[in-house]
Amino acid sequence: MPLAAQTAGSSKFIQTFLVYYGEGPTLVAGDAQKMAKFDLIDTNKYRYNELAPNTWAAIKTLNPNIGIYLYEDGTEASNFMDTWSPIAVYGLGRYNVSRGHSMGSLNGNNPGLFLLDSLGKRIYNPGYSSVASNQFFYLMDFGSTAWQSYWLEAVTADYVNQPWVADGVHADNCLTILSAGSYSPPGKYPTDAVWSGAMNTFASAISAGLHGHGQKLWCNRGATDQPGGAAAWLALDSAPAPPDVVAEEGAFAVMWGSTATRFYAETNWKSQVDTLSKIQHSKVAIFSHTNLADGQSGTDNWGKPVTFSQSLWYALGSFLLGKNDVLGNAYFAFTSGTNYDSIQWYNEYDKINLGKAVGPYTVTTIGSVNVYWREFEKGYVYVNPTATDVASVTLPQALRQLTRDNLLSALSTIPSVNSIVLKGHNAAILLKSAVTPLPTPGTYHCLGPASTGVTADHCSHPSPRSCNPGTVAYTAS
Repeated sequence: MPLAAQTAGSSKFIQTFLVYYGEGPTLVAGDAQKMAKFDLIDTNKYRYNELAPNTWAAIKTLNPNIGIYLYEDGTEASNFMDTWSPIAVYGLGRYNVSRGHSMGSLNGNNPGLFLLDSLGKRIYNPGYSSVASNQFFYLMDFGSTAWQSYWLEAVTADYVNQPWVADGVHADNCLTILSAGSYSPPGKYPTDAVWSGAMNTFASAISAGLHGHGQKLWCNRGATDQPGGAAAWLALDSAPAPPDVVAEEGAFAVMWGSTATRFYAETNWKSQVDTLSKIQHSKVAIFSHTNLADGQSGTDNWGKPVTFSQSLWYALGSFLLGKNDVLGNAYFAFTSGTNYDSIQWYNEYDKINLGKAVGPYTVTTIGSVNVYWREFEKGYVYVNPTATDVASVTLPQALRQLTRDNLLSALSTIPSVNSIVLKGHNAAILLKSAVTPLPTPGTYHCLGPASTGVTADHCSHPSPRSCNPGTVAYTAS
């Protein structure tokens, strides 16, 4: 990866990230210990003042290698934040006031930067705008160098040249294709192909601009399940200045829709796994989620029973199939019915360690079902991305199958098996009997109590808006 994309390497088998926005409770002292367990954080800049001596310092004292990114809308601008204080603004806040910007205000001095539909009307995000209240998030001309320059100058003033400056900026709504959003088609970018080309120039330009200020860029992208979206990800990855982090906000198992969990069709799921494996120059943040709370069950979009544990393990297994552990650039988050308003951590992140992958995934067809599996130094991952149950999967050797119920058990108490049942939209994680799943005990750094344990198909705008208690997090040194 380019130097700008680097943070100190992590020895974790599962690298994780946290998104924590405005609807979450005010942070208290113990939250620094919870947040420090993650490898990346995306949050609001106004949370800088919530912990002493400041939030970023409190977290980095416990985890110096963590990357902290601050939320900003990337391709939209609000019309109602002009009077907000700089630490609270996340939609530029320059609709009718310039705040000292050299290009002036957006509405008064730069009306050409607003994208228009076929009727000549300004396009806005219907999910996060209120027509009745005259509050809008307008879609801006992201492909124009004028908007890229305007955005960079505003972000430099509001983020970089401020006491709350962090490691980088999270730019929302860098959508890969038009059809992935809910916008009216812009006359200037009416197709997925034209849209994706313009969006990639935006992401690359603001990445280069932020790097010039010593800052990193996290772009919220999406649509890796679609051919056009996956192609746009790979095109940006080969661009001159790819972002430091690219995010898929809905991978493998998602809460979107009316069911408890929605699973993608195999072709779309495979596109997501393959895209994750192919990114070479950015970190990849993979979001998965469910409407279920831990311990709950419901019905999925295929009309079948689904549980929280099944959703989590399926998402995690899919992630492990695709993660590039040579580059170590893959990061995972799983959340339950969320608006990015809670700190969710699971025992799986601490307890599952299969070591390095022996190679890429392999596909074995059993009956009419393609079963995907991957060997690691210490075990295997199997995933069934279809709705059809597989009665028996023959294993390459005797293995011990992990579950949520036996994660904390001694390895010797988990029986060896030569075959497993792999139901539809399920994953299995298995250990080789001759190895242990955890690192050899060494010197450990206590990080304190862990958290008890996020969305729409568009990143949730922040409003001005697990482990069990007492569990100790540890890392070997």
